Amino acid sequence: MKKFMRILFAALFCLTLAASFQGAEAARREDVNIYVEGVIPTLDPYGTGQYVAWYVFNQVYETLTTVDDSGKVQPCLATGWEASQDGLKYTFKLVKGAKFHNGETFTAEDVAYSLNTASTKPAVSSYTNMIDRAEAVDENTVTVYLKRPYAAFASNVSELPIVNKKFYSEHENLYNIACGTGAYRLVEADPNSEIKLTRFDEYRQGPAKIRDITFKIITDSTTASIAFETGELDFLMVYNVSNFPPLRDSGKYNAQLCATFHTAYIELNNELKPFDNKLVRQALTYAVDRETIIQVAYDGMAVPARMNVSENSFGADFSDAMTFEFSPEKAKKLLAEAGYPDGIDFTAMGFEFDYISGSYHEKIAQCIQQTWAECGVRINLRASENVSTNAAKGNYAVCTMGNSFTGDMSYTATMYASSAINASNHARYSNPRVDELYKLGDATTNSADRLKYYKEICNTVIEDCPYISIQHKQIPYVWVKDLNAVPHLSSGHPWYVYEWSWN
Repeated sequence: MKKFMRILFAALFCLTLAASFQGAEAARREDVNIYVEGVIPTLDPYGTGQYVAWYVFNQVYETLTTVDDSGKVQPCLATGWEASQDGLKYTFKLVKGAKFHNGETFTAEDVAYSLNTASTKPAVSSYTNMIDRAEAVDENTVTVYLKRPYAAFASNVSELPIVNKKFYSEHENLYNIACGTGAYRLVEADPNSEIKLTRFDEYRQGPAKIRDITFKIITDSTTASIAFETGELDFLMVYNVSNFPPLRDSGKYNAQLCATFHTAYIELNNELKPFDNKLVRQALTYAVDRETIIQVAYDGMAVPARMNVSENSFGADFSDAMTFEFSPEKAKKLLAEAGYPDGIDFTAMGFEFDYISGSYHEKIAQCIQQTWAECGVRINLRASENVSTNAAKGNYAVCTMGNSFTGDMSYTATMYASSAINASNHARYSNPRVDELYKLGDATTNSADRLKYYKEICNTVIEDCPYISIQHKQIPYVWVKDLNAVPHLSSGHPWYVYEWSWN
């Protein structure tokens, strides 16, 4: 009898465990709600440079390569690649058997079409301006011919999503439709409010652990934080950084402060007098208190920047470059040398300091307005919704800006090379030696030579002060306890839901 009872109790215990396990399995969530802090203008991957669109692109599309957190280029849709000796031809070998969400098989024709199409789109010109043409060699090989040598091209294509030739060519407007080879396919989209994805079960690396994604677009950061705390959101990039410490310190959530390739800076129109004078630009740079700005504008969650490039990027070397610590005395002295012993009254010139409204950029502008005034420089602030558009056209004097960068110094040519004026060189900075150094760096695959060229670029650009670099921000993330999320360093590729799971 006792033996029978022991067997009975053991059986009941096993049944209870099994039931509990089944209950846990049944309760495990298969969806995730993610915050997007800005309106996504289009789902055309070549139609926008807005980083918020990449939240969706990273799930729906894939690229030929990716760049990992250490800055190393990794294969993705390309299994390998090689460059010709003259650096003008790159040949990519492609994965076999990948599928697009419309059922089409991925081939070299799609890659050639994607790169050739992207080359005609202004929004992605920073990544395509070196491309002459792409040609499919066979079903799984594509060759890309360049207009000029570009040593970082394998890294560059990590910013160019591959589209399906049939789908893309048949649709004139991709505002709210998409078709890639990624782990998730689009279900429905209103880029102004909500975008829904579901996993693509034919994904080449296997189905994702989380089935459904809902991107919730909430433009007010306080509203977003409340939505997170009330359970409407599961994953939050804390856009208003002052909301991060209480969320982190509550102990209710997972929290991480993640370094990223993003710099906030001040743009000076170098074609306008007196910004055409290097001494004036240097004086204005000395008159900026970065440490205070970081505390006031970003709650201390950033590091001072010396140039518009991450110091972790290949080739970024400031070891011999000038330093511009906050010094009103040096600022006043340089202004006097430049012919402005009584300071500069930009208000009398009709110049205003434009800032991106509704963001930490406003606080940055306010801090700079104050310290410039201490040095005899007077300027009024003006909120603007069109800062970037106006700056690209040169229709400004001074403005705030932020930008993300790749892990290679070559990309900084988009801001410092004269060929990028009227594009992303908003400062309209032109230095023939800097232009020559970028060309030399692009023309060789010898790492030691490239490092030498880029170090001289750093020294020259930092001395010339075409921009005033402020801070490299760290991005604060919070997410619910049962979610296993993985933030990355790149602000353009900050996370992939394919890597996530629920406990």
